[in-house]
Amino acid sequence: MIKYIAFLVVILLSILWLGGFFSKRTPTKEVAKESKVVQGLTVGTVEKLDYTETPYIGQVVADQRAEVSTRIMGRVLKVHVKEGECVRAGRLLVSIDASDVQAQVNAIEQQRKQAEKAYESALAQYEAIKKTYERYSALLKQSAITQQEFDQVKAQFESAKAQVEQAKAGIEAINAQKSAVASNFTYANLTAPFDGCVVLKNVDVGDLAVPGQPMLILEKAPYKVEVYLPERFLGKVKVGSSLKVEIDGKVLEGKVIESGVSVDPATRTFRVKLLVPSNGLSSGKLARVLMPEDQRTLMVPQSAIVRRFDFTGVWVVKEDNTLELRFVRLGDTLGDKVQVLSGLKEGERVVIQGIEKACEGCKVGG
Repeated sequence: MIKYIAFLVVILLSILWLGGFFSKRTPTKEVAKESKVVQGLTVGTVEKLDYTETPYIGQVVADQRAEVSTRIMGRVLKVHVKEGECVRAGRLLVSIDASDVQAQVNAIEQQRKQAEKAYESALAQYEAIKKTYERYSALLKQSAITQQEFDQVKAQFESAKAQVEQAKAGIEAINAQKSAVASNFTYANLTAPFDGCVVLKNVDVGDLAVPGQPMLILEKAPYKVEVYLPERFLGKVKVGSSLKVEIDGKVLEGKVIESGVSVDPATRTFRVKLLVPSNGLSSGKLARVLMPEDQRTLMVPQSAIVRRFDFTGVWVVKEDNTLELRFVRLGDTLGDKVQVLSGLKEGERVVIQGIEKACEGCKVGG
């Protein structure tokens, strides 16, 4: 029995020894993972503004604008200007073949000659009957003819007189028609109605000019921005005041020259016109009028925004200097910055340049 117990003890001690129970143990710990260091990043902070400049879409319009077209149909013989060229009032712009108009004038001239011959014939007949009428008038006073005989001659006289008037009126009508047709010659040589610049050319030599179809568009500076603002601004936008206007990515200073005094009941807006610098502008361009409003908001540069399919976010630099890609909800774009509605806090650091180098959990290098 003692041998059996001793055997068990030996077995138990062997197991404990093999398990390292009698060896000095080294405490275990997690191996720290080294973060990748990213160089070349520019870091900025989330900015908080006490007011925002809300953009409202407007349109650039010219002080004067003319769509140059013709009233006659004909082939274009020559275009005397180029697109972008500035011209003086009265400058010849387009020449159109007016042979059809000339043919109409020649035909009317022939009609006029025939009408003049008809008038001369009617006048000669009138003069002959007039003499007979005067002679019969004298005879009637002398009771040498009957009243019936005189009435017949009088009727012939009145008819001849009416034919003369009719022939004369025919000549006048033909002359008026000729003047109307001949006036179309002025539409064969189109000239500039005012000093301005050709902003669009829709015609070339050999094209068929169609009545009413614009061939050239002429505009005259200065240019204005026309915008419709919500009624809450009514009475606050004063003539002579200045507002920021963004056109083609450039922010210009616009001066209010017109401000509506009534609100459109359908849209609840009123019209405002602003004068802006005219260099490089043409009508039809979109403009964004920036209206300052008291509204606290967070802003970050547009260069900080990460867009991946439907995801929109920014790289946030955490307190331990590591990066975290965070989803954000954006608002309006104001110049080179964008409004952040949710996802960030004031003062947080974000990557504003080099976002393509950033990675989750990476460390920002010096």
